[in-house]
Amino acid sequence: MSLPERLGRLHRVDRLGVGGFSSVWLFRDDELRSDVAVKALADNWSQREDIRERFLEEARILRASDSDHVVRVYDIGEADGTPYFVMTYADRGTVADLLTEGRLPLERVVPIVMQAGDGLAVLHARGVVHRDIKPQNLLLASDGLGRERVMVADLGVAKALIHASGLTQVVGTPAYMAPEQAIGGGIDERADVHGLAAVAYHLLTGHVARSGGVRDLTTAKLPPPPSAFVEVSPDVDEAILRGLEPDRDDRWPDIASFVEALTAAAPEAVPTTTVLGLRPQPPAGPRRRPSSELPAVLLAVLCLVVALAMFGASYAVVSMLE
Repeated sequence: MSLPERLGRLHRVDRLGVGGFSSVWLFRDDELRSDVAVKALADNWSQREDIRERFLEEARILRASDSDHVVRVYDIGEADGTPYFVMTYADRGTVADLLTEGRLPLERVVPIVMQAGDGLAVLHARGVVHRDIKPQNLLLASDGLGRERVMVADLGVAKALIHASGLTQVVGTPAYMAPEQAIGGGIDERADVHGLAAVAYHLLTGHVARSGGVRDLTTAKLPPPPSAFVEVSPDVDEAILRGLEPDRDDRWPDIASFVEALTAAAPEAVPTTTVLGLRPQPPAGPRRRPSSELPAVLLAVLCLVVALAMFGASYAVVSMLE
C-alpha cells in the first residue's frame, strides 16, 4: 500500500524538503480541513534496522515531549516497508527563512530564543540532547490568533544522555556545533546551549559564529562580540558569548541559564504576552484578607473582650460576697 493510500483521508499536496535520511511531505486532511506534515524514511535506509529504530525513536521522543515548542507527532505507520510519522505542519517555514531578509532586530531574536529554549528544556528534562540546533531545525507555525510559534524539530541525530557516553559518531552542523562534538565522546545539554547561542548570534549579527569545517572546531575561538555588528548592550554580548565558549565548563550550565541571562540583558525585547496571549502573572504572594472581612474580625475580637470583661466583673462580685 502506498503512502497516500495508507494515510487514508489525507492527500499529498507537495514535498517540503528532503535530507540524507528522510523526506517531508505536506498532506491535507480533508475531513478536519487542516494541513499536516508527513516525514518518511528514505527508501535506501528503510532496510537498515538501526536507522529504522533511530527514525522511530525520534517519533517517540517528539510524541512524549508534548510541548508547544517541540514538533508534535499525531500518528505513525508504515507504507510499502517505509516507516513514516505525521506531525505538525510549520506553515511559516523555518527560522532560516527569516535570514534571507538579513539580520533580525533584538526584539525579534529574543522571543525566538525564549521559545526554542522552552522546547529544548523539555527535551533535556527527558534526558535527550538535540546536538544539531540550527535555524533550519527551528520551525515556525502560526497559532489560532495568527501569531508566531517556534518549534524544535528534527531529532534524527538526538540521543538519550544515558547512551551518549558510548557514542563516537560526530553529528551536527559546524557553524553551530559545539567544539566538543568534533571529537565525539560524551555530549551533554551544554552542546545545545552552544547551538542556541550560535543561532542567536547569527540572527542578531547576520554572521555565523564560526566558519570552517569540523576539524576547525578543535581550535575554536570566540567570535567578535555581537556589538561589533549591531548596537547592543555589553550584557547582551556577555550572555551570547558565554553561550559560545569553546570550553563547555565556561559555558552557561543549561538552557534556562542562557535564556534568563539574555532576557535580563534585554528586558525591552521580552514580549509582554505569552504564546497563548496571556500576560505573565507575577508570583503569588501571601494572601491579603479582603477589606470587607476586617469589620467581622474586629467585631469578633470586641465580643471576646466584652465577654472576658463581664466574666472578670462577675468573678469580682462573687469574691466580694464571699
